[in-house]
Amino acid sequence: MVLIVNDDALITKAELAKQFKEKMKEQERQAIKALIAAKEQLILAKGAELATQLQAAALDMKNYASTNYVKNIKGGFEGKAAQAAETHLTQTMQTPSLDSPIKG
Repeated sequence: MVLIVNDDALITKAELAKQFKEKMKEQERQAIKALIAAKEQLILAKGAELATQLQAAALDMKNYASTNYVKNIKGGFEGKAAQAAETHLTQTMQTPSLDSPIKG
């Protein structure tokens, strides 16, 4: 509760009520800003966590493509086609770029 001191005897009851309402509105604005700031921090933390998970997933995808997938498709190709597929999947394939949709 906000206590408004009435130093001026000429301030009316209506004016005191108006000042009280303004103080309450300001407190509400500050509470809303604090709530928004807390939620923003929570979202940014989730974004950092998600970025780490996406990097790990991208590395897993590259590793799968360069090892397991190569072994699985080897029987389907012969000669230079098999060599080219293996070279592409093991040497030239880049780690996929998985970006977090949460920007900070």
